[in-house]
Amino acid sequence: MRILTAFIFALLFHGFAPAQSTQKPKLVVTPLTDQVLVHTTYGVYQNNSIPSNGLIIKTKDGIVLVDTGWDSDGNTDNTRQLLQWVADNLRQPVLLCIVTHAHEDRIGGVSELRKAGIRVVSTPLTAQKTVKLGYESPEGSLPNDTTFTIGQEPIRCYFPGEGHTSDNIVVWLPNQQILHGGCFVKSVAAFGMGNVADANLKEWANSIRRVQSQFGTAKILVPGHEEWSDTRALEHTLQLLEKHGAKQR
Repeated sequence: MRILTAFIFALLFHGFAPAQSTQKPKLVVTPLTDQVLVHTTYGVYQNNSIPSNGLIIKTKDGIVLVDTGWDSDGNTDNTRQLLQWVADNLRQPVLLCIVTHAHEDRIGGVSELRKAGIRVVSTPLTAQKTVKLGYESPEGSLPNDTTFTIGQEPIRCYFPGEGHTSDNIVVWLPNQQILHGGCFVKSVAAFGMGNVADANLKEWANSIRRVQSQFGTAKILVPGHEEWSDTRALEHTLQLLEKHGAKQR
């Protein structure tokens, strides 16, 4: 898989090895079902192009995005590409974007969406943190556990507790049995915990177990980075947390 190949290259020699070029690949869109697709955009981390996954949800009334492209406040090309792809290929309006926490790979394109007249929502905490990072704020209107329906497609936004960040949420699509875990969940292809600068390592495992309890029936689980699989990614995240903790002791 293209995404996995990029990460294996990046993780050689324990950590991110220097790359020959920082040229970012273009947007990749991968169908999961007739109604749900993964949008993958790339950011540069330590001179490597790293993929980041969000969702495109097709409803009878229009498109819902989960997370923006991986952008910075001064460069929103990835989110611009995403909106153009939707316009060219799906020919439906983008009604809403749900952002899952306040990091660049989730909220970097908020200004591009706002410019296009698209509503962007998050929890109140994510909105506060986004402003502190210097980005345009999403509408901080999401409760910690809420389900709403757009175009006959129910969407549940759930805060399981702190983990990758203090504000990370997951997005559940019950009709599709698809869970977007975001950066809160590590891919089965991941070798380590990645960016833990804002993590709560003491609570992360407890929060993962809440997700296992709530969404253990998921057929597809899409993590924030690397390849997607099923709910094995939750157990894999617990194992990585245990290994990380053992190294710290």
